[in-house]
Amino acid sequence: MVTHDELLDELRRWITSGKVRQKEVADELGIAPPRVNEMLSGKRRIQQREMPILAHYLGFDEGPDPSVRRIARIGMVPASSLREALADSSGSIEVPANLPRGVFALEVDGESMNKIAPLGCDVIVDPNDKQLFSGDLYVLSNEAGEFTFKRFLQDPARLVPLSTDPAHKEIAIGSEPINIIGRVVSITLGSDFLRKMG
Repeated sequence: MVTHDELLDELRRWITSGKVRQKEVADELGIAPPRVNEMLSGKRRIQQREMPILAHYLGFDEGPDPSVRRIARIGMVPASSLREALADSSGSIEVPANLPRGVFALEVDGESMNKIAPLGCDVIVDPNDKQLFSGDLYVLSNEAGEFTFKRFLQDPARLVPLSTDPAHKEIAIGSEPINIIGRVVSITLGSDFLRKMG
């Protein structure tokens, strides 16, 4: 991690060599040009919010954050009754690096799980974790290729919505075979979700 003094020394080198002007630095930082002069003369410290901007500008990028990694968003999963999954959501999202390998994201489409997973958020699914535990969340499908995202409860075995809308009902398990796609290991309200809310 680059220090305040290292940034200031490099900034002084760039300005002294003519590589950059104080006004250009001020514009990059979103501050008045006299503030840059104050930094150079030691009358003003580089502010916390300015440090990553200046570090990037001066080429001190530290590379990717090791505490996160990117995973694929492979589509959408209904959070409603069993129905065909939608495949029109794609791309990738950042997740904590400590999640299991092989996980993928699905964007939630529906309101049956909105108490914990609102419409448009992402559920992170571990396809290698298919053992059913009462109380855990799963993405499942039936023989007809219809999918859903629900909480599993046993005695009797059923898929339970967690919704503010009482119209969403439990789905009994046992009348037809189900395929467990994987256990939901995380739910994320990423920047894409927050932009949709705005």
